[in-house]
Amino acid sequence: MRIEAVALTISLAILLSTMAGCTGISDDDDDGISNADDNCLGTPNPNQADTDTDGLGDACDDDDDGDGVADSDDALPLDPGEATDMDGDGKGDNSDGDVDGDGIGNGKDAFPTDPNESVDTDGDGTGDNADDDDDDDGIADASDPFRLTPAAPLDSPGPFKVGTDDFTFTGSTGIEITVQAWFPTADLEGEAVIYDNIYPGGAWDGATPDCSQTHPVALYSHGTGYGLRWMSAFMTERLASHGFLVIAPDHVDDTLFDSDNAKLHQTLLRRPVDLSDTFDWMVGKSEGEREFQGCIDPSAGYAVMGHSGGGYTALTASGATISIDDLEADCGAGIDFYCSMRDTWMESHPGTDTIDLSDDRIWATVALAPWDAFVLGTGLRMVQTPTLVLTGDADATTNLSMVMAIVGNLEDPSALFGVLKNAGHYHFSPIGCDAYGCDGLLNLSISKELTNEAVTLFLAQQLQWPGSSDIEMPDSEHLEWQ
Repeated sequence: MRIEAVALTISLAILLSTMAGCTGISDDDDDGISNADDNCLGTPNPNQADTDTDGLGDACDDDDDGDGVADSDDALPLDPGEATDMDGDGKGDNSDGDVDGDGIGNGKDAFPTDPNESVDTDGDGTGDNADDDDDDDGIADASDPFRLTPAAPLDSPGPFKVGTDDFTFTGSTGIEITVQAWFPTADLEGEAVIYDNIYPGGAWDGATPDCSQTHPVALYSHGTGYGLRWMSAFMTERLASHGFLVIAPDHVDDTLFDSDNAKLHQTLLRRPVDLSDTFDWMVGKSEGEREFQGCIDPSAGYAVMGHSGGGYTALTASGATISIDDLEADCGAGIDFYCSMRDTWMESHPGTDTIDLSDDRIWATVALAPWDAFVLGTGLRMVQTPTLVLTGDADATTNLSMVMAIVGNLEDPSALFGVLKNAGHYHFSPIGCDAYGCDGLLNLSISKELTNEAVTLFLAQQLQWPGSSDIEMPDSEHLEWQ
């Protein structure tokens, strides 16, 4: 019995020892998960996360999402569909619509993985920000007036498609002014304009202005009594094709539709103001969220052009003055027009001896068959801008001697003066030839082309466009430079 008791005691001890081992929990990493159930033995992983369900918990898996990219190199280690996030916005590149975070969608970004580049204008593989000749026209961006548009010869239509539209605003005189604007457009197609439903043009009506580049501004003034803002559209359209933004106002009470000769003394005083107001209006249109936003540099000023009475307007806006004493003398000779002009001015400018309607923002002047309204005279010597004058020797309205007197009074030896042979007054406003006839005179296509070449080159030279100074004014048997 004693031996049996000892054996029993030993057996019970062994059994209890064994049972104690079975009821204990082994948890080597102390994460509350037994070794037998832990998918990360030796590494705490209390939630047992296993993103890629490979049996190895995320806490000890070098590639949690199983996409073949180590967690240390994976921008989104828990997303098997993403591994990179270039712009660090928390959205993987595979699903990010703007991978480089430059604000340009991948589909429109020529360099979707370069936050410093998005455009390659000339398609040479170098982004515009790093390219010193964006349009690959051989002119360095630093001196290229239009770095995004390859240059074209100045004696032919320019590289821009041309749009046009008309607008209305109230000027500083309280008068409602209608203007026509011509501008480069990025539209791929359009409908040709019919100006005021009267005269067909070549520009696309109602097109969208292309303001991806700034454009020099030129203003045009039509003739007195019969004129309209678009009467020299052949020239304004050509200038717009070379990158100019051209604007022309209708001078109220002095157009084909509303001419009132009894108000001529008033309109002559208001015409230059109309031009200044028109430029101010365009400055406003180029600011903020408006249709010409960014299209112009207001500080760059503008060129001014005019035909016939518009020549008076251009010259007066450019600095030509009117002497009150001269008006007094002509008034004393019994010419009521001069009395009315004097009185109208003196009502708002008492004590002055000179009428000065100039705008110092003007940088160049073009006068086509100009008229001086018989009031400028020696006041023309006050014009300080570079000036181009063109006329025809068969002009019966502002005849050659009248225009030569204007050029002589300018007293500017650098002024350019060209005479179109056998050309009349309306060669610069072709609708006049349709209305009154230009039979037997110079072919209109020749006069328009020579005018376009001369005006475009003249303005380009004033702006110092690359290469323009090396080009001479058009040489033709039909054009004689004085």
